[in-house]
Amino acid sequence: MSEEEPELIAATDIKRYHFCPRIIYFTRVLGVEERTTESEVEGREAHAEFHRKERRRTTLLGGKTIRVEQKWTALQLKSEKLGLEGIVDMVVKTPEGYAVVEYKMTTTPKRIMPDHLYQAAAYTMLVEEAFKTIVRKLYVYYEKSGRLIEIPMTESIRRHVLWTIGRIRSIIENEKLPPAKPSGKCKSCGYRWVCREA
Repeated sequence: MSEEEPELIAATDIKRYHFCPRIIYFTRVLGVEERTTESEVEGREAHAEFHRKERRRTTLLGGKTIRVEQKWTALQLKSEKLGLEGIVDMVVKTPEGYAVVEYKMTTTPKRIMPDHLYQAAAYTMLVEEAFKTIVRKLYVYYEKSGRLIEIPMTESIRRHVLWTIGRIRSIIENEKLPPAKPSGKCKSCGYRWVCREA
């Protein structure tokens, strides 16, 4: 790969950065893989089941309020312009336009978590480019609680995604480990073992 064509940043990297920037260093600089937990295996299985169910539904998540005219699941997209790639859980075309749905199995937060928001927003930007449209809203569906959170897609969210891509690229290119900021999230992190050694 030439210097003119930098490696694409994955939308999951955006989620990882907002969970903890150190994960970017461990995965993209050191090549460390996350230790697979039982909940991750369960999550992958739940994702497959989500895609299977959604392929045959004519309304959003089987609800009664949002009619779906067209639907794409597990849609693989990439953009050289954004320097971004990812697999979108679901894109729907409703009477109001296109929307992106990000599926989360393992958590039941009271409000949307920043790592989930900006990952979904990154997918939304990929969809906008691929479908040559403006996406005005995105959804994050928390399966365990059955909560579907709707978020308006704003210019400030788009700018923050681009800022995040720049920060991720900086960590990779400079090969510099971000400082540790211990929090309650550390307990469930699959990179905790390497973080303690860093």
